[in-house]
Amino acid sequence: MTTDHSHSQASLPMNRRVPLALIAATLAASCATGPSGPPPFDPVGTYSYSAEVDGQIIPGSMTIEAAGDGYTGQIRSDFFPTIPINAVTVVDQAVTIEASGPDGPLLIEFVAVEGTLDGTWAMAEQGGTFSATKMN
Repeated sequence: MTTDHSHSQASLPMNRRVPLALIAATLAASCATGPSGPPPFDPVGTYSYSAEVDGQIIPGSMTIEAAGDGYTGQIRSDFFPTIPINAVTVVDQAVTIEASGPDGPLLIEFVAVEGTLDGTWAMAEQGGTFSATKMN
């Protein structure tokens, strides 16, 4: 006498099928989520910066503050009037600052690595390197 021991998924009781589906979903989710990187950069603080302008290094300071759902702040230097920061966008460690420069919109883009910011600035037809260190 031979007994058929093969069972299809459909013939298993419901309480046996649910755990298999749950295990499959859990495994799929764990494969889809890789190791998480560092948290997004927090731009709030005071910075000491240097910007290349027409071949010269211009030092200054910058303050970024939380304001509602966004950020505001100021860029200062002895070489130009205080520049208001209108918006700060953070995507992981990449930061974009939009400000009202003396010659039109000023855009500063940089990547933050352990409190040091390295990138570029652009305003009208000018631009150069930008680097800063977070002081607090």
